[in-house]
Amino acid sequence: MQIVRKEFKPGIIILELSGPLQMGVECKQLELAFDQLLRDGPTSVVLDLSKLSKLDSGGLGKIVNCFSRLKTAGGALCLAGTTGMIDGVLKLAQADRFLKSYPTAREAAESFSDSAASPPS
Repeated sequence: MQIVRKEFKPGIIILELSGPLQMGVECKQLELAFDQLLRDGPTSVVLDLSKLSKLDSGGLGKIVNCFSRLKTAGGALCLAGTTGMIDGVLKLAQADRFLKSYPTAREAAESFSDSAASPPS
């Protein structure tokens, strides 16, 4: 699996995942990428899954784990580009209830800007 890190704007990072995200090496790669993000301080992270070829329960578990670690640190996580089988896995595990998903990474990243700009109600 490849992870490409892009900065959308300060405080908003897009991680583009390509290849399979399965139990084992790929999960460790994602964990290490998140360790680095958390060291940099709380951020908003978009996981772009549009190039992901496979997602198993271990991979989904790691995404959920990263979501909760980031939330605890004061950051936020959402997904982008979930289609087909990936979308099916999220729905089956009911992870789509708390992991917001957007059609594109740009829309997902902009959702953070929108929520930061609007005053809390």
